[in-house]
Amino acid sequence: MQLAKSAVIYMPHKRRKQSPKGRTPRQLSTSRNRWIGFLSLLVLVALVIFLPAFHAQEIRVSPTRAMTADQIRAVVPIKPNQHLLVGLGPDLMHALRLRNRKAESQLRANFPYIRDVEVRLDFPGAINIVIEERIEVAYVAIPDGCVMLDKEGFALRILPESPSGIPFISGVQVTSLILGQKLTVSSLPEMNGAVSTLSAIIDADKDTRTPQKLLSQIRSIRPLSDGRLFLTLALPATGDELTVTAENSADLLDDMLWLRFAMDQGALNDRGKGVLDLTGSRKIFIPDA
Repeated sequence: MQLAKSAVIYMPHKRRKQSPKGRTPRQLSTSRNRWIGFLSLLVLVALVIFLPAFHAQEIRVSPTRAMTADQIRAVVPIKPNQHLLVGLGPDLMHALRLRNRKAESQLRANFPYIRDVEVRLDFPGAINIVIEERIEVAYVAIPDGCVMLDKEGFALRILPESPSGIPFISGVQVTSLILGQKLTVSSLPEMNGAVSTLSAIIDADKDTRTPQKLLSQIRSIRPLSDGRLFLTLALPATGDELTVTAENSADLLDDMLWLRFAMDQGALNDRGKGVLDLTGSRKIFIPDA
């Protein structure tokens, strides 16, 4: 008996085990992981929305001189229990730094004394308001009284009467006044000279070698268009007033330092009427004729 010349034997392929819906275990695992990830995201979103840690429970305000914490809180557009993420940004830089620019802008618009401000989220459940405040260091006369200025010439407050303890800037005519902005005057060089003098006096007062301050003893500053200026100085030991002439130059800070120490050591006492000239290389007292 002969076999057929060729015989092909077909073996059935072993089929992969499939789910009732025809999906493989790997596909089922991937689908399950996606559902777990989606549910986890929903839980996270729910926690962010509803947890008290993400709602404003406390608004902390740094101490200030010219404003109370209650006044500041009343202006901030953040209500109790408001979600902390509301108002965040709106620009990417503020959002990444967890800052509320709208609240910062409203505070600047309402308080001229604010030089810089940060309204920042502080988890859990708090908002920190940190304010850098402008300090009044001089005043200028206006028809209805006077306007207080900081060392950069920003208008801070209008008073009906002249204050004490800070100098009067004379010879400056105000043409425009907006609180929280730089004062506009008829002659800018004179105003710039007064501002430079104030900065030099404040920097001189930072020297810790003597407790005596110069700014509190300056009664008036009169800047001139040629860069010179006249100061009226009240001597603390006697109460006498002394006229000092200086100039707006690179040596102005050194001159104010010298003047502060000379006043503190009593070197300017009992000289009578005259002018102390600081404009040259030597400090010279010129008595009245």
